[in-house]
Amino acid sequence: MNERIKYIFIVSATFLLTLVLIYGTPLRYTDLLEPKIKDVDPSVFYQKYSQNPDKYVFIDVRPLEAYKNIHAKGSVSKPLHTLYDERHTLPKDDKEIILICSGGRASGVGFFYLQHYGFTNISRVEGGIENWIEKGLPTE
Repeated sequence: MNERIKYIFIVSATFLLTLVLIYGTPLRYTDLLEPKIKDVDPSVFYQKYSQNPDKYVFIDVRPLEAYKNIHAKGSVSKPLHTLYDERHTLPKDDKEIILICSGGRASGVGFFYLQHYGFTNISRVEGGIENWIEKGLPTE
């Protein structure tokens, strides 16, 4: 009888440990599919941004020289390499953070970087400044 109780205990403990490991691990570490970026159409975003700019932090992650050359109206320059320090001052709840770059790659890197540090209020402008200009949206 003692052996049977030991066996039931080991099976139960193994089952419970398996459940904890599977369901207790954050999804991003167990997700075997490619992580998804939340993209926003530039025209849709600009319409919302124009109506309520205080609801957003619109960040251009390109190098400062590219930003000075041309940038989306309303965006602020925070080059990708500065996000390490900027993450301490960016809002995590009350505003939506929108990232833009040249074509979408750098802002994608910024998206995952901020997501890694717990930001859930982030999106990326689909196609970057190139798509922004193509859609005829205002630049400075």
